[in-house]
Amino acid sequence: MTYGIDFGTSNSVVARWSGNATEVIRVDSAGLPAEWNRPGFDELFPSVVSLRDIQRTLCFGWSAKCETADPQDAVKRMLASRPRAVEDGDFRSAGTVPEEQQVWLGDEPFRSTTVAAALFERMRDGVRRNLRDMDEAVVTVPANATGAARYRTRAAARLAGIKVKALINEPTAAAISYAHDYPGEGCFLVFDWGGGTIDVTLLEHYDGIFDEVASRGITALGGLEFDEELVKLVFAKLGTDFGTLPRADARRWRRHVELTKIALSQPGAEEVLFEPLGGLPPVVIHREEFEQAVQPLVRRALVPLEECLQDVGFTAENLDAVLMIGGTSQIPLVRREVERILGRQVVDSTLCNPMTAVARGAAITAAEIDGLIPETTISVATSHDLGLTFQAGGRRGFATLIPRYSTLPARGTSSAMPATRGAAKVVLEIVEGDGQRAADDERTFPLARLELRVPQPHSDPSANVFDVDYHYDRSGILKVHAKTRHSGTVILDEELDCFGPDGTPIAQGLDRELARLLKRIDEPVAGALTPPPVRAEGRTGPLLFPEVEENESSPSLVVDGRGIMTAGRTAASPRPPSVNLLGSALKAIRTRYPERRVVTVLGNDIVDAVEYDGQDLVEQAVAEGLIVTVPTASPQAVLNVAQQLDAMVVSMEDLTRFRAPHPWVTETGRFVKLARVEWNWVFV
Repeated sequence: MTYGIDFGTSNSVVARWSGNATEVIRVDSAGLPAEWNRPGFDELFPSVVSLRDIQRTLCFGWSAKCETADPQDAVKRMLASRPRAVEDGDFRSAGTVPEEQQVWLGDEPFRSTTVAAALFERMRDGVRRNLRDMDEAVVTVPANATGAARYRTRAAARLAGIKVKALINEPTAAAISYAHDYPGEGCFLVFDWGGGTIDVTLLEHYDGIFDEVASRGITALGGLEFDEELVKLVFAKLGTDFGTLPRADARRWRRHVELTKIALSQPGAEEVLFEPLGGLPPVVIHREEFEQAVQPLVRRALVPLEECLQDVGFTAENLDAVLMIGGTSQIPLVRREVERILGRQVVDSTLCNPMTAVARGAAITAAEIDGLIPETTISVATSHDLGLTFQAGGRRGFATLIPRYSTLPARGTSSAMPATRGAAKVVLEIVEGDGQRAADDERTFPLARLELRVPQPHSDPSANVFDVDYHYDRSGILKVHAKTRHSGTVILDEELDCFGPDGTPIAQGLDRELARLLKRIDEPVAGALTPPPVRAEGRTGPLLFPEVEENESSPSLVVDGRGIMTAGRTAASPRPPSVNLLGSALKAIRTRYPERRVVTVLGNDIVDAVEYDGQDLVEQAVAEGLIVTVPTASPQAVLNVAQQLDAMVVSMEDLTRFRAPHPWVTETGRFVKLARVEWNWVFV
């Protein structure tokens, strides 16, 4: 079978080539809630993963989107990780191999590639339920996707057991679908605006060849931002603050807001009655005020449209068709503004389905690759300049090797040599971006930092010249081949898929992480709190600690709670302190030291930052003396409490460095270090 997959920010679609046409495979239609049962929505698979509220098991698609309090969406955006900010002007300190973003499910972090792979696996499973198998497919990516996004998308599909025959840009796929259904040649402009990104692409279609000639876009602007503006509008009418809602209620509000946005986008809908949750009075949202609220977003979206035409000197008269795809592109204001800028009508959505055209075009591309459509040739162009960095005064320069809009496959070459005699290596810093800008500009993406070993370090630099070949394949994946000029010895020959901080291949360890994640479909996530039986005094609810028999004579154990509740949190993945994480650690501590009375030390700053649904648990533990609060939970404060109680200390930090003011901490049995390995707690 020949399949195409549109892996979207908000929704994904799977289509297949049936011999002379395409059909959409409904991989999750059984889970479609009644309130979302609108024309065409049964063909969508929401790109959402979550944990069920009670069972704490993993779910996907419509169930994750509509039936859980904490759905994780926009995973696709996370695949395009940006490097950390440059520090002190040093390009290398930005990390030429950017860290991958994490998705938190319960109290476990998973790399975005792993979660994307789980979504691909669920789509593949949905195809199986239709008595078919999807072992290979053409997968689409945004036209302006970075190298990281392309590699991680392909790696995610591969992890799910889907061989990626090619990566194709979403606008190109839509144009292919339209041209197949309504044969015609000429220049197409595709305005692709969905849940997460906007891409504007110009394509030429002649003699069965599709050729991208220009593309511009914004990687984080879409329906999600429209939802945010509508939320602000609703709360302004209600005179309340969205930030005061509990997290679960906030999520339900957002789903309600998204449905309102969809209703306002229907032809003839001038106003919608918004009935808030929580007993608040209903308010009327007028299309006019909604359009006024989102007007700044639409103005931003028109910039890449104008840039795309300017890049090749085109005007509206050069266009033979204007296609608008993606859910956001169907908002009436967006269509009107595009028509106003171009001075012409766009293709009706009944002739180019905005939600399924991309997947259908991918399926047609797969059929073309398999030789099932012999008179069609699909050609894709690069969306960024590829180049090397060089020192240019106080900044890093950008030397272009393969210019933007080069038809794939594309090739560029360069030579390199040591800067001085005795140098052991030559460093190549490869970047994608705009060659007219500096290499340390925010629009430049560091793709890789390669080191070429110098074979004769003590010879003259001219004796150690390298010839380097850079080759984009048809999917836009880069391969680098380097050899010494004098001897012809190959020094480097590899495909660039190194986006881990240590330069290891992107897929290393992801297979085990995916297996661990998919186990959660049937098993609750580790560390989840479950409702216990009623206590003797009649109170119910989840307990922070398991029940144990204690008395005042039991030896004490003091737990440094700050590090535990924030374990794994970084600036790149900020999250509130986790009560669940503390609960799982304390369970392990009590199992290890059942005879001890456990007291946890927390700073008031941590207690105040706990999410709404965990505050009652913490307050209950404070009232029972199981948690001691201090103004700031510094290591010194923890040790002071432990000294007063003559207690053992458990911490994720090495507190023995405080042995000067607290010499007892180095005594046998007074300090134990705690570490988190995958989902297990380990005592060191």
